[in-house]
Amino acid sequence: MVARVRDRLRGAAVPSKDDAEMAYWSQRVAIEGVLGNAHYAHVFTAQFGLEPSFFAGKRVLDVGCGPRGSLEWCDGAAQRVGLDPLADRYRELGIDAHAMTYVHAPAERMPFADGAFDVVATLNSLDHVDDVGQALDEITRVAAPGATWLLTVEVGHEPTATEPHSLGWDVAERAAGWNVQWSARNGLRDDHDIYASIDEELAYAGGPGLLRARLKRVPS
Repeated sequence: MVARVRDRLRGAAVPSKDDAEMAYWSQRVAIEGVLGNAHYAHVFTAQFGLEPSFFAGKRVLDVGCGPRGSLEWCDGAAQRVGLDPLADRYRELGIDAHAMTYVHAPAERMPFADGAFDVVATLNSLDHVDDVGQALDEITRVAAPGATWLLTVEVGHEPTATEPHSLGWDVAERAAGWNVQWSARNGLRDDHDIYASIDEELAYAGGPGLLRARLKRVPS
């Protein structure tokens, strides 16, 4: 269960968004010791109606990956890349032990070639970026024709130090060049555990909620 320590920073004076994010992860390390990642296989597959075999041979990018080793499970992929603007700072949390490549860069300026990836994931990260529009443009640019985008995001929440954007249910449609193949809405548990809220199939009943969508990149 991921306690939302970030929300405790709401209204507090913090030096920067990056420092607030590091404070959250340092808190998680203090609680957990070694940061676990066993849940990610389920998050990337079952929560989108996919099988692990879907990722075999594909170039996979996790945007805003955090320091848990989110793609270690995906050992059949041709490439496993996690992009995060704090990747260099995450090295003090032990990410060099993970079986994936970390790249230090923001979502708005990804250091990858056009069409470099077959799967792009933004799991609980799109509301963390500095500029949502630029991030969406970059997701589109680095995705190959026919690529899949896996999106999980909280919508309608009060902005926080690390999650400054309150997005709407239409966020997937804001990205040009994609077709929504599947989407779902869920409610949110009181503890803000996003992935448990999905597994429990909480119905959306107003207020902050969760959007999941699986999209396909339309060839230019």
